Amino acid sequence: MSNPAIDAFLEASRAWETTEIARARKSERRAWLFAALGIAIALTACVAVALLTPLKSVEPFIVRVDRNTGAADIVSRVDEDTITFDEAIDKYFLGRYVNYREEYADALAYPNYEAVSLMSTKQVGDAYYGSINPKNPRSPTQVYGKDGSVEITVNSISFLGKGVAQARFTRTERKLNAEPVDTHWIATITYLYQKASMDAKARLVNPVGFQVVDYRLDPETGAANK
Repeated sequence: MSNPAIDAFLEASRAWETTEIARARKSERRAWLFAALGIAIALTACVAVALLTPLKSVEPFIVRVDRNTGAADIVSRVDEDTITFDEAIDKYFLGRYVNYREEYADALAYPNYEAVSLMSTKQVGDAYYGSINPKNPRSPTQVYGKDGSVEITVNSISFLGKGVAQARFTRTERKLNAEPVDTHWIATITYLYQKASMDAKARLVNPVGFQVVDYRLDPETGAANK
């Protein structure tokens, strides 16, 4: 014979247990929901930071200080990947021009003269020829003869403005039975490109019509010329 009081107690216990289990499962589902939401927010933040990273970068520059005036100016970026195609072409022909004009070896004298002539205006080319004319006692032919030579190392090329550049280079003079002598120079070059009628041989030297319209050479101030 059942006891109504005991039956009521057992029924209440079962109802409480069912309620607690349901509450626990609901809390568990809520916890997993918040956890998933937190992970999603964290992933979104990581993606956002990754997307913003390329927008923030350090761009180093070379700063040149004039030894005489103390004035500073930015020459170029250190990262050479930033150089444009046009700048690369300009630097190539500027470097080649300085080498053709300033180096010397008996076997290279005439080919270099031809190259400089093709890459210079008539006025600049005539002035250059006057400086290398064998009749000139200060010409390389007279100074170095067949056994001497001048080697050129272009150290840097910077742009001062449109069509104006400076090439810094080291000049190594070698004479028979003498130690090599290094001197440091700056060539300031004004140049342009013009369409020129050239034969096939000339185009192998100057295919783009590079023309120097002014050329000035100065010793580098403060360099250890000796």
